[in-house]
Amino acid sequence: MIDLHGKWALVTGASRGIGRCTSLALAKQGCNLVLHSRHKESLESLKKEAEQEGVRVFALQQDFAVPGAADELLKKVAKQGIEIDILFNNAAVNLSVDRENAGLPLHYALGTQEEYQQTMQVNVIVPALLSCRLIPRMRERGYGRIVNLTSGIHGSCDHLAYSISKGAIDKLSGDLAEEVEGSGVAVSAVGPGWCQTYLGGEGAKDTVENTCPGMLVPVCMEEGSNGKYFDAQDFAGLTLEEAVERGKTYHKR
Repeated sequence: MIDLHGKWALVTGASRGIGRCTSLALAKQGCNLVLHSRHKESLESLKKEAEQEGVRVFALQQDFAVPGAADELLKKVAKQGIEIDILFNNAAVNLSVDRENAGLPLHYALGTQEEYQQTMQVNVIVPALLSCRLIPRMRERGYGRIVNLTSGIHGSCDHLAYSISKGAIDKLSGDLAEEVEGSGVAVSAVGPGWCQTYLGGEGAKDTVENTCPGMLVPVCMEEGSNGKYFDAQDFAGLTLEEAVERGKTYHKR
């Protein structure tokens, strides 16, 4: 199992839910963190908690809905003299959930151009650009891990923009995995399950806590994670070591 001590992970959308849980799990493994959120103040408590594990932590603010956001975030990372070893593309929006929570009608025919544009910008374009900007240096160093959060959402036209964006993330993950094969870099997709988060809602069957250690499996596997899809809930209740062992023979898609 790969030792994460001293490595740097960038976790987007880290302030709550799956991003927060993943960040703390990484910190417990000795991994330094660059935490991203739209609002820096929302990262304060997470930063303090992660630092208690003895790791270095930087909190950075960036609105991914703004064009050029990926490059702006990476400029801020570079100013700290940090080389990113691990990227968790966790940040995402589902604007149909926002409409539903506001008591507005929820139907695919009501989706707007702005909704589709913002969803693709945050959920696909930013992850694609972050990945493509970081991969060259990862290849030069002979190690890198990119984990793209996907979704098992199917047949839900009312969430069509979100569903399309996650289909694009699967395509991105597969194509980049072919590109980096044999380089020491691995690109994987992880489905966290239907979790009790802002996006998943209170009626979801899975808990955020059960996404770990599964979220860390593709990061900690020495080899064999490239191009794979992992269902984080399949590793619930295991130690990280046990989860990594299971990951070696895991072929779910």
